[in-house]
Order: sequence, then C-alpha cells, then structure tokens
Amino acid sequence: MPAGLALGVITSALVGVGVAEAVTDPPDTLPLSEVKPGMKGYGLTVFSGTNPERFDVEVISTLKNFRPNQDLILIKTPNHPRLDVARTVGGMSGSPIYLNGKMIGAYAYGWLFGVEPIAGVTPIKSMLDELARPMPKAIMPIPGKGPLPSVDDDGRVKRDKHARLFHGAPESYDLQGHATQLASRAASLLAPPEGSALARASTPIMLGGLSGTSLKIAQNLLGPMGMEPLQAGGGTSTKPPPDAPTKFVDGGAIGVEMIRGDISAMGLGTVTRVSGDKLVAFGHPMLGGGVEALPTAVARVHWIMASQNRSFKIGEAVRSVGALVNDRQAAIVVDSSVKAPIFPMKVTISAPGGVPHPTWNLEVAQDQFLSPTFVAMAIGNAFETSAAERNDLTYRATSKLKIGRWGTITLTDFGAGSGNPPGAEDFVRGRLVRAIGSLLNNPWEPISIEGIDTEVKVSYEREVVTLRGAKILEPEIDAGAKVHIQLELQRFQGKTETKIIEVDVPTELAGREVEIELAPGYEVERPLPSPENVAQLVANLPNQTFDPESIVASFRLRENGAAYKGKIASRLPAGAIDTLRSSVDSDTPETFVAQVQSAVPLKQFLVGRDTVRVKVRNVLR
Repeated sequence: MPAGLALGVITSALVGVGVAEAVTDPPDTLPLSEVKPGMKGYGLTVFSGTNPERFDVEVISTLKNFRPNQDLILIKTPNHPRLDVARTVGGMSGSPIYLNGKMIGAYAYGWLFGVEPIAGVTPIKSMLDELARPMPKAIMPIPGKGPLPSVDDDGRVKRDKHARLFHGAPESYDLQGHATQLASRAASLLAPPEGSALARASTPIMLGGLSGTSLKIAQNLLGPMGMEPLQAGGGTSTKPPPDAPTKFVDGGAIGVEMIRGDISAMGLGTVTRVSGDKLVAFGHPMLGGGVEALPTAVARVHWIMASQNRSFKIGEAVRSVGALVNDRQAAIVVDSSVKAPIFPMKVTISAPGGVPHPTWNLEVAQDQFLSPTFVAMAIGNAFETSAAERNDLTYRATSKLKIGRWGTITLTDFGAGSGNPPGAEDFVRGRLVRAIGSLLNNPWEPISIEGIDTEVKVSYEREVVTLRGAKILEPEIDAGAKVHIQLELQRFQGKTETKIIEVDVPTELAGREVEIELAPGYEVERPLPSPENVAQLVANLPNQTFDPESIVASFRLRENGAAYKGKIASRLPAGAIDTLRSSVDSDTPETFVAQVQSAVPLKQFLVGRDTVRVKVRNVLR
C-alpha cells in the first residue's frame, strides 16, 4: 500500500476517537534523529506560476523543544538567485524539505531583519501528528454547515472549544473588542519567543479590490492575529482559467479564502504533503483556532517581493478546492473532499446621477470573527469606491440578513459625512456587523448565515439637524393630554427652523412636575430583555433602538421595570422587585427604571439632546 494511502487510512480511522495513536513514520520521510548538521538536500516551492521548483538547502543544526513537544531544524538556502536576495519569505511556509530524497519537514520560521537566508523547518513527524489528530464528531466541519460546536449540559457552546468566539453577552457584540480579545490570545500562540526575532515565516493575506481605508481596517483587525494584509489583487477561484491545476501537490501554492468575488482576501502558503484527500501545509498555525471550516484554493504565485524586514510571495487563488479543517501548532490540515460554508453577499450603491460601479457580488466565509470583519470591509469598500465625495453626503444602508431556520431580518445603518467620506470603519460599528457577530458568537446553537443583500442609498447633502433648544408651550398640562414641545433645529450650513411635536403625557404622572428627556432615536435603547435563546436574540436585533430619523421623548416613572428569562415587565408596583428576588438563587430579574418613551418621526438625522419640564395636573372627575 502506498505511504500516502496508508496514512489516509490511519487518519480516517482516528476521526472521532478520543486519543490519537502514534503515527509510524512513512518510509519516504527521514526521522529527526537521522538529520545531522552539514547534510545537503533540496526544498520545493512555487517561485512563479503553479509548478513547484527546487531550491538547495543545507542543515545547520536542530533546536530542541522549540515549541511544546516540537523541535525545529535550522537550514540555510544557499546559492539561489531569489532566496539570496529575499532570505526568509512569507508564503513559503509549508515548502517541503528533503534530505537523501526523503522529506524531513516544512520551511516555516525565520528571523526578522535577517541578512542571511536562514530558515526553521517544522519536522514532518509533528505535522503528521496533526494530520492524525482525532477530530471529535461534535465539532467536525461538515459540507454546507461548518463546525458544529460542542455544548454543555445546559445547551451552551463550550467556549474553550472555539478559540475565536467573542467572550461576552451576544447582544453586546463589538467587532473591535472581539479583535482585541483575539489579538491577546494570538500573542501567546503565534508570537516569537520573548527576547528573539525568530517568528513564523508569516501568512501574507492577499487583498484584492480594496481601497486604502479598507486596507487600513484589515491591518488593524488582522495584523495582531499574525496575518500580514498586502494589497495584491484578486484571483478567479470560482471561475478558474483553463490551465489552473485541479488538485494540490507537494510544494504547490495553497490559499485560504476568507472572501472572494469583487473583493478578495486569501492567506497564501505552501502545501507540504498530500495524503489522499487530505494534506498538511504551512508548518505553523494560520489563526490557531483548532477545528475550522474555511475555503481553500489552488494558488498561483506571481513574484517573491524582497524586503529588509520580511519578504513575501505575491499570489492569487485560481481554483477553489476543499477546506481548511484543522489549524494547529505544527500545521494546517486541509480536506479536499469538504466544502466550507460560505454565504453570498450583494451590495448595491445608488446616488443621484448614478455611480460607476453600482453592484458588488461577493462570497464570504462563515466564521465568528472573519465574517463580520469582511462584511464591514465589503460595504465600506463598495461605498468608498462607488460614491465617495469630499463633500456633504448622507447614506442609508438597508440590509436584509437571511438566517438559516430563522428567516430574514432588516437592519439599517446610516450616517453623514462632510469632507471625509464614510468608509469601512463606519460599518465596523454598524448594526449589520453587530448582528452578524451576535448571531455567530451566540452561546446556544450554531447559526448559518444564508445571505446578505445590502442597498446603500446616497444623497449629496448633509441631512442632519442639530437640536439647539427646546421649550414647553404649555407650562401645565392635564394628565393623559398631549404636551406640545417646540424644537429649534439648526440645519447644517442653513437656517434655524422651528418644529412643534406632540407627546402624550402618561396619566400616572398626575400631580407631579416631570422632566422630559429628548434624544435622537438612534441613541435611545429600547427596554428589551436579555435573550435566553436564539429566537429571542433574532427578535431583539432589529429593535434595539428607535427609528434613527426620529426624536424620542422619555418620561421617567417612579416605578421600576424588570426583565427575566426573556420576558419584560415595563412597570411593576412598589415591592414587586423584592418579591421576585430569591434569597437562595442568584438567577434574579434584571431591573431598570421604568420609562414611557414616544418616538416622533423627523425624516432626518438629529444631533444633540435636551430636557424640558412640565407640571402635570390632576384630572378631577
């Protein structure tokens, strides 16, 4: 039986087993014990195109216990016209190294600012151990669904099983906060040992179709996780050219696709060893997330760009094949027979007079962190490219988010710019991105995003008014009647306008002088219960705030409200909260000051807040 087939059988047999068995070294590999200083051999990598080429190597020494239970072989790559100039190269990670015609491991590490072509090789035994690692069925990626989380007895996802989950309440999801959490975790796994400049040969992220602002966002969010975003152009993995290879080969270029279509992002590296439908690559982790489900592709290399810091390959995806299914210390594992979950996304831009590129079509990998990241970049990039103006403008982005099993919800993002057009950073904080992050990081059950359709409408004027003042027209009002409030609204670079709004006065305020708080609808949160399941989360997402083009008048009441187990009581009588609290159970209601809130449409965005006071008379009957 061929060695590759034998290993594939071993790997298949281990799937779902609790403990990995030792993998016997295949006969075409050289044990680390037989690797000696001064031995000469060769490596395989793609310097240009899709075909691997040889480069000479010479063993320097072996670093014992470089990583936990993992050694590192030091080599030099002498007398090669590109490597003498480029030295350590990002994108060469995974290039197989051979001595005496037998594989010893993968080119994977190098020294920052090194002046010699020296690299570190991850031993093939460590990589084959990752290939043979058992993948629990509870979290195995399956075609069309992605990784299924393992759960506790109460049905919540085990957080320690998913390295990229956001830690926090799902309704409080924040993409920048999520990135900060992941950067902290990645520092211990991916950073070079303290006090040395030895680091992974890096994973260059080839970005195509992105503007400068989106590139900056990519660097801010992905850079701390050990990835190097580079502007390089996009490939055609879904519409491969006729000459594109149909399968992976040892030493061939491989891409991990995070978004593709009118914009693209792909992590570039090298295949180390193909074994049946599976392969190992990189010789180090990409994201360090363990079990994964990200699309992969055969890649083409254009050039190796030399740099004083860290050189890197420039390449693109040419044919989608398989999925990254495991991301570990010594290697990434790819299964060519698996399809990773992706979702389609369409962004349409419209503006007076038309725009040059109104429609953008994309496919986004489904991932707890990468999905919200690239959705924000996709909308911001489309907007900035198609409708950016160094003048006044207002945009309204209406997104229909289709959620497997839960239907479609509609979310609106909005904003106005003067001088600096909105871009990806505005959508990082947007409702759509927060909703996607909340859903994919929820603690109850796996969620499948089935599609996003976003329509951005732009007007070239600043549809914003500033609240300059407010006054009550009736100093006293009957309880249950309407109070009239005069607003002084300052248009941007325009005249001050007067608008009178009506607000109902609650009857229970009789006999009191009350304060009415006035605020923009997008700043006022509705009193919603903390979700207890996905159904409640989906119901809450479109209703967290009021109409963004409204003003909300709020009356504070003397009573309290409470939320408990997905239910909400907006007002409770005195003493009710004490009755609901248990002396033996920490699971108690969330309390809040009861309010009556009324939203009045303005058909434009408001900036500013104010308060007014009114005396409410008793009504004698």
